[in-house]
Order: sequence, then structure tokens, then C-alpha cells
Amino acid sequence: MKRKIRQTAAVCLVSLLSVCTVLPVFADETAETEKQRGWQQQEDGRWIYLDANGERKTDTWIRGEDRNRYYLDEDGYMATDTIIENGDDLYYVDENGVRVANRWVSQSNEEEICDQEVETVWYYIDAKGRAKRKENKVVLLRDAAGETKKYFFDSDGHMLTGWQKIENNDGNYDIYYLGSENQGYAHMHWQYLPVPDDDEILENPDKDYDGYEMFYFGWDGKMVRSDESDFENGQRFGFDENGVMITGWAPAIHPYNPNNNEGDDEEKSGNLGINRYYDEVTGIMARGWLFTTDPDSDGSGNAHWFYCDKDDGYLYNEGGKDSDSVLGWKKIDGQVYFFDDHGHMVTGLISTGEDDIGESPFAESEYDFSGTGEIGKGGDTKPAGIYYLSQNEATLGQMAKGKRVRLSLDGDTATYHFSRTGWAYTNALADDRIYGEDGAMLHTDGGWEVFPLNEAIYDKDDIRTQEEDGLVSIAPCGEAIIPAGSLVIINGAGKVKKNGRVKVDGVHYIVTDYIAVEEPDED
Repeated sequence: MKRKIRQTAAVCLVSLLSVCTVLPVFADETAETEKQRGWQQQEDGRWIYLDANGERKTDTWIRGEDRNRYYLDEDGYMATDTIIENGDDLYYVDENGVRVANRWVSQSNEEEICDQEVETVWYYIDAKGRAKRKENKVVLLRDAAGETKKYFFDSDGHMLTGWQKIENNDGNYDIYYLGSENQGYAHMHWQYLPVPDDDEILENPDKDYDGYEMFYFGWDGKMVRSDESDFENGQRFGFDENGVMITGWAPAIHPYNPNNNEGDDEEKSGNLGINRYYDEVTGIMARGWLFTTDPDSDGSGNAHWFYCDKDDGYLYNEGGKDSDSVLGWKKIDGQVYFFDDHGHMVTGLISTGEDDIGESPFAESEYDFSGTGEIGKGGDTKPAGIYYLSQNEATLGQMAKGKRVRLSLDGDTATYHFSRTGWAYTNALADDRIYGEDGAMLHTDGGWEVFPLNEAIYDKDDIRTQEEDGLVSIAPCGEAIIPAGSLVIINGAGKVKKNGRVKVDGVHYIVTDYIAVEEPDED
């Protein structure tokens, strides 16, 4: 079989003096009377080799007395500075015709490789003098600094460069970036690179990017895509299906599996339907508190406080519990916070049940929880009721519990009494103060006043949470202390008269167990 010689764009001819220096045994020093054999230099300076019969050797290797190997082409001329295809193997002979080993060799190139214009191609010649040419086979080589780098070669022995899609042992594929035509090694860790314009590389070529984006390649050089990467410092980054580092809001993802034929399109794409937030500059996944605009906004809306899971970064309570409840609650650093179905941290006075707080100045207009029912998910719920989430900057969003709280805003004031689990007492007597059906304490602007009661009033200790048919509610469990329709007398501090006689607006009243009765005239 004929052997091929891959000629370079420019082949340097070697002078007789230099060749004689490298090949001291080329010239046959036997008597002139003997038939010529061995190395012979032609008039044009090229070398041939004559066998014992004086015939020119072709398409073969000749081992010189210097132990080096030289190749004779199909015309019998010694090859120099070129790649030689010999059977299934590639070799390289240098400018002196010597077959080399353990070195890189570059050649000029005029053909496209992997649909790319490459001016220079590189080969690696191993210890046996053969070029690496097994397609997609990983080759690990040490550079001058002793660092091991990963290379790939095509079936023609060319070192691959740029973006490459390499089939792995599982029959799937991995994406690598192999650098410029003079690099060729798999780049690792963070890389700021131009987004490839090859549809074979991009899983979703319709996505828009800036010219350059951040990518991450593992210790093995494989591009991370549709997945997250954790770093030793605990930071996590997300990468989309094309391997681009995610910034801003993005649906939470699971590792991409191109062979996944099960589930719906969202599952196949890796979208779990729960948002995470990645810093707009650094790409670091948010954990804990976050102040930014909504996931579905373009960044121009109002900013809100959100909470992202400290482990997985999931936006808390996005989408709410179900169609009957949009509020969730979470205990964070010992304090309880509420979140609406957009994940917004709730502030101000809210009512999630039948208790009407009216147009309370302490209710914030962006929240409307009328009739939302229980708060929370699964069996860990809080009953529907009136709650207050701090509007104070220092304690913003923290649920009030187990105390009496006086609210004041722009001249409006109101006092509420909250249970140990956070709901406000309504139609209840606590510390000789009455809290009405809207949860606010009854009080006057100064002295004693008479208040008619539309609803029965119960001792706060008799108002408890009860569970019926899986639903938790707040209800009295004893008899009313003050029946509906009774009169009570209250002062500016909210204190309700329990017993005794008192005069209000010129009228005398006798008070017994909080119930006031107008004293009859002596006449």
C-alpha cells in the first residue's frame, strides 16, 4: 500500500553541509569500484537511498547508523519537515528528515477543521513517534510547568480547539472549551468567554446573551450546565442549559439529562417552577434575606423583602400553599415572619379570617388577605385571625406575640393584645381591658365613657385555638363574662370599670362584674 506524505505549506531545503552534519553515514565510503549503495545526494540537494542492488528505496523507513529513522517517499526522496501517514499511524520528520518523538508539532493549514478556519494545526507525537489521532480520546500531558492538561484530537491527529462537544463513555456528551488554536487544552474553573454561535454546542440557541458570558468548567474540564456548583466557601452558582452563569431571578433547576424522555417539558428542561435569585454582578445564589423586585418584573417595579432558603436558595412561599391559602409563615432567627404568595414579607396589621379590621391605618394597602384562612402549610398552620407584623425598621416584619402592643402612625393610635402564638384577641377581656371585634382596645379620649357592646365578651384565657375537621380556628370555650347588649364604662387608658358607682355625663351608674346599669333616681 502506498504511504502518504502530508506536505507543509513551506518546506525548507537542507544544505549539504547541514545534512552531512546530521547524517554522517549517508555517504558510502567504500571503494569506487564497488556498486553504489546507501545514501546518495542528488544534484538538487535531495537525498535518496540505494539498496544492495543499487536500486532506489521508496515508501519505506530507513534506520540510519545514528539510530534515527528516515522516510523515503513514493519517489524515493527523503522526506523532511512533514507529517507522514503510514498505515493507520501518523508520524513527523523534522527539517533533517529525522522521525521525532515526545513533542508537539505544528503545521500550516488551509482547510476547515470542525467547520472552523484554523491557520495552524498541532499534533502530538508520542514516545513511539506516533501522532495522537484517536477521535475524542482524552490525552493527559504535562506542560513546561509540570501541570497536567487535558487534550483531544480528531481522527486526522489534529489537536482540537475552541468549543467542542465530546461524546463520553455513557453515550452522552460533554461540552469543553479547548482554547485558541495554540492552546488546545481543556480550560477549567471560571472562564469569561464569547458565547458559542454553534447550534451543536448550544442546547437552546434561541436565548439572547451579551457577547461574553461567565462559564464554569469542573476539575475535569466539563462545562456545568442546567445545574449548580458549590464552592468551598459555601457559595453556590447556577448555570442555564447553555452553561451560562445565571444572574437575577431564575427558576430552580435540577441536573440536565439530555436523554430524559419522561415527564413534561418543564421537567425535561430542568425547570422545577420555584425561583432562586443570583446576584446580578457576582452570580452568587442568594440565601436568607433578599431585598429586590419581583421575579416576574423587569427590575423597574417596587422592591420587597424576600426570604431564600439557607440551604437550597428556594424563594419561600412562592405560589402560596394552595387555592385556599396564600400566606405562609416561617420562623427565622427566633422570630416569626409572614409571606404572601409572591414571596413578599408581609408588614402591618392583617386579618386572614372573618374579623374585619376595616380601613385600619396600620394595614398596608399592598396586602389584601381578606378570607385567606389558615396561615402556613401542611399541619404546621396558624389559625385565621388578626395579626400584626412590625412596621418598625429595626424589627421589620416580625410577628407580635404574647404582649400588648400600642401602634401609632401619623396621629392614629390603637392598642392590641396578642396571644403567645400571635393572633390578636377579639371580643375579649384582658387585664381589665376590652378588645373589640376588630381586635382594637376600647378606650376614650380622657375620662369615663359608656360603651354599649354588640358582641359578648369572654375572658382571654377562655379564647383558644381549636381544631375541627382538620381546620384550626380561634373560639371561646367558656361562658361570656359580659353578655352581648351590656353597657360597660371605660376610661382613657382603656380600663373597664369592674365594680362600684360612677357618674358619666351627669348620669350615675352602678357597675357589677363589668356590667353597668343606670342608677334609678331617688324619687
